[in-house]
Amino acid sequence: MDDTAPIIAVSMWGEAMSERAPRIVGARAYFEATEAAGGAPMGVVPLKRSLRTLYDLADGVLLTGGGDVDPVHYDEKPIPQLGPVDPERDYAELMLARWALEDDKPTLAICRGAQVLNVACGGSLYQDLPSQLPGGLNHNESRDRGIRGLATHQLDVAPQTRLARAIGGESLPANTHHHQAVKDLGEGLTITGRAEDGVIEAIEHESASWVIGIQCHPEMMYHEHKWAAQLFTAFLDEVRYHAQRPAPQPLPAIRRVGS
Repeated sequence: MDDTAPIIAVSMWGEAMSERAPRIVGARAYFEATEAAGGAPMGVVPLKRSLRTLYDLADGVLLTGGGDVDPVHYDEKPIPQLGPVDPERDYAELMLARWALEDDKPTLAICRGAQVLNVACGGSLYQDLPSQLPGGLNHNESRDRGIRGLATHQLDVAPQTRLARAIGGESLPANTHHHQAVKDLGEGLTITGRAEDGVIEAIEHESASWVIGIQCHPEMMYHEHKWAAQLFTAFLDEVRYHAQRPAPQPLPAIRRVGS
């Protein structure tokens, strides 16, 4: 990786290790997968005063996985099966998603990140798949079996989509450890992949730029699964292309005849 590697804003979150030493953390796999694809990952802290400054430094955005999104953001009341929520993280990642869409900045949204992307566009989520969609797949199977990168089901990808072009196919083996998922699709988004039980597991935005959300965790699979490495490579390729585009030049003022 050279000094011109594009900067990728990787969302981080707060973690209360103790009352005396709360921490801001980020999962290492996202940073390693980004670097392996040729990017320079930059952790973005969920602090309001720093958020925009860090976002502006970045050429692309990576929204990471994690805990539940508060249903207040899609006008629902919490159900008993909802897990812990983090208002600070919700605010930071929703803003990152909205800014990236406004600025046409390439974005890869993973697991919770895909859910955040959907909510940022006005969509909603299943707060808990086992209770709200009983009879489906075990969407926590990779975690239950103790191997977070373990592929446990197929994800069918719609042809002629950015995701299909990125991975070079229309099906991929997916790991799975989540209990929330996209329900009502947000404005401007398209469904590009589903699990075998019909749960939405890939979305992309109809913007000019490259904006993909995927429910599984390619950052845990890229060492052993070619499609996962190709996804990060495609993301970084698009980031480079976007960063190299010339900025639009303002038109000169029109002079009136005789002036």
